[in-house]
Amino acid sequence: MLTVTEDAKVFLKSLIDDNNVPEEATIRLTASPQGLGLAPDAPKPDDETFDHDGRTVLTIAQPIVNQLDGKSIDVNQTENGPALAIG
Repeated sequence: MLTVTEDAKVFLKSLIDDNNVPEEATIRLTASPQGLGLAPDAPKPDDETFDHDGRTVLTIAQPIVNQLDGKSIDVNQTENGPALAIG
C-alpha cells in the first residue's frame, strides 16, 4: 500500500492553491522515461486519490500505485525548499 504523509498532502494543497488549479482538477503523479513528475489533471475513475481538507490533492493511476506499493510520499527540505520524496 502506498502512503502519502499529512505533510505531503499539505504541500500538494499549497501547490494547488498557489497555481490556481481548477476545482475539478488535482495534481497527478505521472511517469515518463525521465522519471516521475507532477502535473494538473482531472481524476479518472480507476485512479487512486488522496484528499486533504475535503479536496483531492493527489491522483495516481493504478499501474504507478502498484509500482509504489510499500512506499511513502513525504516532503523533504532541500536547498531549494520543500520537495516531495518517495521512500
